[in-house]
Amino acid sequence: MINALIPWPYRLLGWLCLVLVIGGAAYLRGCIDEQAGQAEMQLAQLQNVVKVERQQAAISQQIAQAHEVGRAHDRVIYRTIEKEVIRYVANPSHVVCRLDPEWVRHHDVAALSVIPGTASSVDAAASALTSDDALVTVTRNYAACQDNARQLTDLQTWVRQQTAIPQG
Repeated sequence: MINALIPWPYRLLGWLCLVLVIGGAAYLRGCIDEQAGQAEMQLAQLQNVVKVERQQAAISQQIAQAHEVGRAHDRVIYRTIEKEVIRYVANPSHVVCRLDPEWVRHHDVAALSVIPGTASSVDAAASALTSDDALVTVTRNYAACQDNARQLTDLQTWVRQQTAIPQG
C-alpha cells in the first residue's frame, strides 16, 4: 500500500540508494579486514625479524668469544716461541751470518707481493741484516699469519652459522 503512494521513479531511486549504501558498507568492511590482515602479517614478520636478529647476535657473540680465546691461546704460544728465539739468538755458541742483499730483496718482494725489479738503494743497506734479525722477523710474520688465518676461519664459521638460521 505504501508502494502505491510513492511514484515508481522515487521507489527506484530509493532501492538504488539502499543498494549503494549496502555495497559501500560491504566495501569498507572488506578494506578494514584487509588492513587488519596486513597488520597481522606485518606483526608476524616483525616478530620473525626480531627472532632472527637475536639468533644472529647470539652467534656473533659466541664466535667473538671463541675468537678471543683462540687469540689468547695463540699469543701464549708465540710468546713462548719468541722467548726461545731470543734465547737462541743470545746464545754465544750459535753462528751469526750476514744476509745476502739479494736474499733480502727477494724476501721483501715476496712479502710485498710485487714483481721483482732491479736492486734499489734500500737493498744496499740490507747487508747489515743478520740471520738473527730474519729469525725474529719470520717468527713475528708467522704469528701475524696465524692470527689472520684464525680470523678467516672464524669468519667462515660465522657466515656458515648465519646462513643456517631459518629465515622464517
